[in-house]
Amino acid sequence: MGKRKLIRVNYKVDAVVSINNIRKKCSVRDISLAGIYLILNHPCEVGDKATITVQVVSDSTSGEIVLTGSVVRKDSDGVAFEFSELPLDSYLFLRNVLVYNLGDPESIDSEYRRHLASRKMKAGHK
Repeated sequence: MGKRKLIRVNYKVDAVVSINNIRKKCSVRDISLAGIYLILNHPCEVGDKATITVQVVSDSTSGEIVLTGSVVRKDSDGVAFEFSELPLDSYLFLRNVLVYNLGDPESIDSEYRRHLASRKMKAGHK
């Protein structure tokens, strides 16, 4: 667990994951600006690509966001995905979830900037 780069929050909503040409309903356990953990019993391997559709429900809105990512870890309860890209609307939604749960927008923004800088440095060294 020490590899986590960004704060995660518990976020219990439904989702659908499309992985290895199969769509499967599942539940979100937690989420960050870099990844998501799904309660999912599905054969997959680290590195597999997926599209994840997360249901968005609140007092003022309902809908869904679509995220893309890769399997980075799996265990007996589910699968952890790291986002490969994060469109602006998804970033804003996830940021709002984190701010609502943590109440510290400056720390969240600062942490995400550091995460992006780290990813750029790694990409430049491939």
